[in-house]
Amino acid sequence: MWRQFYNLTALGVRSMYISMFDEYNESNQIAKTAADQQSVPVGLGIKSMDEDGIACSSDYYLRITMDGGKMLKGQIAITSNRPTSPQ
Repeated sequence: MWRQFYNLTALGVRSMYISMFDEYNESNQIAKTAADQQSVPVGLGIKSMDEDGIACSSDYYLRITMDGGKMLKGQIAITSNRPTSPQ
């Protein structure tokens, strides 16, 4: 996701639209999400943030979106290195 923010900002794009805010059924939501499987209600089949073995806070994608918006607005430097900590 950060790579997309970086590439578009570097190209001079002036606005972006985030359309996958609550797509829980497709596992590409950016809304707060269970940080680990212990936080997911049993039997729902919802993926948690640590599915790939990297622990992330439940608001990780919201924070990436915020940082991407700051980069787009020129409030932080354009960088290919994601400034958002997983925790």
